[in-house]
Amino acid sequence: MSTIWSAMTGERQQEVLDRWLEAGLGLFREKMSPGTPVAEALGDAMTMVLTGCGRDDARCGEGISRITRILAVQPFPPSRSLGLFRELHEILLEKVSGAAEADELRRCIEEITFQAFDRFMEHRETIYQLKVEETRSNLAMLLRRQRT
Repeated sequence: MSTIWSAMTGERQQEVLDRWLEAGLGLFREKMSPGTPVAEALGDAMTMVLTGCGRDDARCGEGISRITRILAVQPFPPSRSLGLFRELHEILLEKVSGAAEADELRRCIEEITFQAFDRFMEHRETIYQLKVEETRSNLAMLLRRQRT
């Protein structure tokens, strides 16, 4: 992606990760502590995004996919879910010194957010397809019972 991404996430990765994870856990209605399985999975996926962008796009893509898979099963709208990537932008923007760096960082986050939107919608589509299949199966079972 860019050298600015590496500079922003490299030396301050743990600080960025902690703040981003806190923002991610804040999405959930109930208090989600860092030790829960969801929090650990979210933290691992966020680490993949932070370390993979610019160096290993496959790793970054897998991290994005894992984050959006977790968020897609939640009952909140896509705008709220994907706002998590806006939070990352805000966290990193605090570390930028110049306008050129801020613009480059914005482009990186936009690219990540667009990938996240695509993956989020793929996961939601899969969920709805599973619900349709389950409904069809239940209807077929109900019709079989009525025939006998």
